[in-house]
Amino acid sequence: MMSRHNPLRQRARMISGGLIILMLLLVWLTLLLPLQQPGAWWPQSVTPWQDYVLWQLRAPRALVAIGAGAALALSGALFQRTTANALGSPDIIGVNAGAAAGIVATLTVWPGVLPVPLGALLGALTAVVLVYSGSMGRFGQLQTTQIVIAGIAVAAVCLALVNFAVSQLRIEVAQQLAALLSGSLANKRWRDVWLIGGVLLVLIPPLLWLRRELAFVMVGQVVANTLGVPVRLTNILSILCAVVLASAAVLVVGPVAFVALAAPHIARRLMAVQGAGLFSAALIGALLMLLADLITLLLPTAGRLPVGVITAALGGSYLMLLLYTELRRSPA
Repeated sequence: MMSRHNPLRQRARMISGGLIILMLLLVWLTLLLPLQQPGAWWPQSVTPWQDYVLWQLRAPRALVAIGAGAALALSGALFQRTTANALGSPDIIGVNAGAAAGIVATLTVWPGVLPVPLGALLGALTAVVLVYSGSMGRFGQLQTTQIVIAGIAVAAVCLALVNFAVSQLRIEVAQQLAALLSGSLANKRWRDVWLIGGVLLVLIPPLLWLRRELAFVMVGQVVANTLGVPVRLTNILSILCAVVLASAAVLVVGPVAFVALAAPHIARRLMAVQGAGLFSAALIGALLMLLADLITLLLPTAGRLPVGVITAALGGSYLMLLLYTELRRSPA
């Protein structure tokens, strides 16, 4: 048994190290390219304007991309494990749309009544409650095949409310809010870095505990109960952590698509190690966000596209491939 798993674990460690090096390379590229000195490893003499661009614009943007990508990927991995559904990610089952609706409601309907982070969290929690209540079977068991359908319905309602609220605002305010809701890394500051970084740091202890417990739950609830694993507590804590992570990501970058759905799948196929795969999913999520941001920097467009446009274009293709694979596997 040990000889079988040791090569896989060693392979996973090597791939993780390579992913970290690749992430550092992408960070270096996103920091260096705006300075228009691609031929140098690092600018030898930095003007005050370049220093401002580097440390006040590009560095926070890159760090927010890493944090938000990791948060979305962790949220997607937790939802996919607890729902036992390959499509169980916050952007598919309506959590991101619920958080966006909470943000818009806090800013437009009840301005000054609730803090914006609390509005995002309440919106996401409401979406989760609606999705899970609509996915329960006759005997109180969760119907995994109904989660996606209920999530699409909840997301559609939330997005309709968001679009209606945005249409009632002044055009300049509506444009700023629409840019955020499309998923954007523009105008990120160090306070956004502290927000997403603080959420990730606070959730490290429960995520480390969940990493072990989810490995037993994946074997089967009967086996997990026999081994003394609190299955119900594990599922509830997983959902709460996933909701908080998705809400924090939506708060700083908007409802970015594709990352939460694809990162856990890519991590599982790449690592080939049984388990929750939370750390590897977080690495892949951070890489996907950095790569999408770098693509927006390199595209010859009049203005920089929101990062959500790139991830949505990639996500549509990936979702079609994933649905096709699931249909091929399902019995006729």
